[in-house]
Order: sequence, then structure tokens, then C-alpha cells
Amino acid sequence: MNEAVLKRALDTAYRYLARTPRSCTEVENQLRAKTFPEPVIHQVIQQLLDYRYLDDRAFAQQWVRARVAQHRWGPLRLRMELKRKGIAEDRIEAVVRELLDERDEVGRASDLMRRRLGGRRLSGPQEYRRSYAYLLRRGYSLDAIESALRILTKPFEDS
Repeated sequence: MNEAVLKRALDTAYRYLARTPRSCTEVENQLRAKTFPEPVIHQVIQQLLDYRYLDDRAFAQQWVRARVAQHRWGPLRLRMELKRKGIAEDRIEAVVRELLDERDEVGRASDLMRRRLGGRRLSGPQEYRRSYAYLLRRGYSLDAIESALRILTKPFEDS
């Protein structure tokens, strides 16, 4: 194996990782896009794993924390996006279960809608549908969405 090609591939991977944490699959895809040979890609990935520059579990944990804090994504969207990034199903489930309390999904969804509505109530069926679609895009389950919107409309239905 040509040492110059290996060094160039490592430099490419280091630059790619310097911008933001990445999954193993993302680094592999980046190296493939730069047309490095497969044996070089595998050696680079193994070296990055040995040096602990790549760790899919730590990446997934950090990524989930950031998306929940910044975007308030629900578990379904988190799972879908992590799968897209090449994280293994068992790791996805472990990380999502570890970091998100599934029982609190309704609370997170209703908090998100309270913030979005700015303290006002849902003004009618059209806004209810829009709120439903919004929470669905954020990755909340159908049961959590219905419960959250029921919580947000219940005080207003009584009056």
C-alpha cells in the first residue's frame, strides 16, 4: 500500500472530522467520494477507531443531545436521522432510550407547542391540523401528539 495515499487519506479524514463530529459511515463515504481505494479507506477507519477519533456511540449521544436541545426533535425523527448517518439500529435504540424518557414524550411535545403558540390557545381545526403536522415532522409519535394537543385544548374546551 502506498504510504503517500494513506497519508493523504488520513489528512482528508482529519480535516473532515475537524469541522464537526462524524459517524464511521460518514467518514467512509467522504473518503469514497474522494476516490480513495477501499483498502486505504478501511485502514484509515481502523486507525481512527484505534485512536478514538471515531466512536459511533459517543457521536450518537452528542448528536441526540444537540438535536433535542436545539430543535426539540422527537424520538422518531432522531432514530430516522441517526439511521441516515449510518449508526447501527441497536446503538440507536440504546442511545435514544438512554437519553430520552419515552414517558415524557407527551410533556416535551406539549412544551414545544406552548412555546410555538406563545401562550395562546389553538384557534380552531385548521390550527389544530397544522400543530399536528408540525409535531409529526418533529418526530413525535401519533399517541404523543394527540395527548399533547388534548392537554393544550382541554382547558379551553370547558369554557
